[in-house]
Amino acid sequence: MRPFLNLALAGAIALPGMSAAQDTALAADVAFQQCLTLPDALQLSSTRNPSVLVALAQEDDAEASVLQARSLSRPAVSAFGRSGLGDAGAVDNSISNQVGVRVSQRLIDFGDAKLARREASANRDAAGEDVNQARLDAALGTALAWLDHSEAKAQIERTQDRERFFQEQLDAVDAALEQGGATRTERATVASQLADAEGFGLELTFRRDRAATELRIDTQSQTVPCTDPQSVSRMALRVPTAELAAARALSNNPRLQALRDRAEASESASKRQKRARLPVISVVATGSYASFNRFENFEFRDRVGVDVSVPLYSGGALRAQSRQGEARASVARNQLLDAERRIEENARIARQRIESLQRRLRARTEFEYQTRLQFEAAEIERTAGTQTLRELVEIRLEYETASLQRIRTQYDIYREQLALLALSGDLLG
Repeated sequence: MRPFLNLALAGAIALPGMSAAQDTALAADVAFQQCLTLPDALQLSSTRNPSVLVALAQEDDAEASVLQARSLSRPAVSAFGRSGLGDAGAVDNSISNQVGVRVSQRLIDFGDAKLARREASANRDAAGEDVNQARLDAALGTALAWLDHSEAKAQIERTQDRERFFQEQLDAVDAALEQGGATRTERATVASQLADAEGFGLELTFRRDRAATELRIDTQSQTVPCTDPQSVSRMALRVPTAELAAARALSNNPRLQALRDRAEASESASKRQKRARLPVISVVATGSYASFNRFENFEFRDRVGVDVSVPLYSGGALRAQSRQGEARASVARNQLLDAERRIEENARIARQRIESLQRRLRARTEFEYQTRLQFEAAEIERTAGTQTLRELVEIRLEYETASLQRIRTQYDIYREQLALLALSGDLLG
């Protein structure tokens, strides 16, 4: 029974902007459905996964850093109050009091504020890509669980056919045994194969139930999974060709784009550290009421001037910070190059793996077809008395093994296709 993956490509496009109200509405709709569709499952898991929520919080933190960087180019207004005791003349002391407002604005900082904005913006963009990657990871995990559930169901159906066959054979052997037309060895052979089929069926049932549990936890929904055999064929249309697989992965992969943004942020931070020795020139204006005799005779005073801040000596701290910025920028660049190589390699290998599995699937489908013909012929020969029961059982097991291998290969293709779609950033449309 085939899974239903490609519906996610149409249904999950709206994930990045999904609001809490939309998520609640979706959960309400799912509650009234008889089964949970794959698009709904991917939407629910991609919005409720804890890693996605963490990434969203980190994106909000990065957005706050952007606002903080923008404030460097904007006026700063602060209130102040001062009170002190000091000399008012050669022999007299007095209390001075002052309360007022201070306004400052950067005039020239030699690009410091602009580089700070670039760094913060690049880090914010990287955090946004981290959100997209977290959603892809959550959706991929849910889709793989869906595949496990569907594959187990398909294998259970084949095992049930096997159980029915050996149960019918066991009934026939028991009837023949009473009349002396069968041996106890033949009955033991059939009974052992029936017990083995029942045990294998229990294992497959556990795999199916485990996958269903994973889906319930991922989606936080108790609705059972649906079946849509047409979704795989629709999904295959989105899998990139061998020529485009690496190119799409290099251009669309969110993790790779986040590394690019962080490399850009590191470059801006490095340039900012190198300019730390340059002056920062600001205009400063103050307006205040001041008194020099306790709290009497307050007078208004205003002052406008220019502040110039130039670091002269820092004990080597500025040089160390500059080297640190260059090193971090170099690390970010090399991490990006390493990730590009690995992602390109993974994309090419995944595409080659898909093509190899498709060729294997054709061979195993043909093998299954031939073993089925062999089994049908063996049943006729068994009825005619020219085929022993043991030979018929062996041929039946060979036919089932061929069927299970074909199912396993088919689902291996689906898994590789999902992995490649996630690698190229196309799993969610």
